[in-house]
Amino acid sequence: MVNSLDESSNIPSPKKKISFSFLIFILGLALGAVLITPIASFLTESDLSKKIVQDTTQDSCSISNYSNLGSGQDFSQSEFIRDLDQEKQKEVLAYLKFKEIRSSFVPTGVPMVYGQELDISFDKVQDAINKVRVFGPTYGEEGKKIVLTDADLERYISIGSKIACEYCCSVKTLVREDGTAACGCAHSIMMRGLTAYLIQNHSEFSDEQILNELNAWKATYFPKQTFSEKLSEMEKAGEPGIKEILDEFPDFLPQMVGGC
Repeated sequence: MVNSLDESSNIPSPKKKISFSFLIFILGLALGAVLITPIASFLTESDLSKKIVQDTTQDSCSISNYSNLGSGQDFSQSEFIRDLDQEKQKEVLAYLKFKEIRSSFVPTGVPMVYGQELDISFDKVQDAINKVRVFGPTYGEEGKKIVLTDADLERYISIGSKIACEYCCSVKTLVREDGTAACGCAHSIMMRGLTAYLIQNHSEFSDEQILNELNAWKATYFPKQTFSEKLSEMEKAGEPGIKEILDEFPDFLPQMVGGC
């Protein structure tokens, strides 16, 4: 066992000095990582975010607070922006509004009712596509594909004619008039599979509710396009602050998630 003091005196041993210095060095690295991580996360979101950070403050705590505003943290927005000029206040408020709209528009977590049944999550898009596409009436997996008839088929066609994955394959609907697939895109196979699954297994879901679920998945497939479209609708409706968001933020969102 190594003694903490040198046996010949009360002076700390060289080994102890080295050990203590090394500990301080490690603690310094850890503290640096804690401070830098929220900054790095914040900077990846947009060029405007970088500009706000560079132009307003070098205080990592303030940057971290700003990055997390609107995410359940108890910060005073007015406290953070009180020292900014009017132009920068507009930029910060636009960023916060963007985060608020995105969190309400792009779904996360496990869908209610069918999510646990199918073991799928909005946070794992490709995994969900792989698990649900097997139910697709046209391109599903043999032995698992769901074949609908009569009133159920009519519902399937009605729902499938109101939505499409047009951002990756330019079709206007999920299905043709006879109910066959309008395209072989993986996103649309999954949406058709989910439609058939809900019609067959959850009669409590109305056509509108099923369509809402499909639109939720579509938002996860094509974040940039669907979000930009939503913002454009809000701007046309006269919602204030939307133009600033359109000018700055949707560009860094991915155009497509999950294989087509």
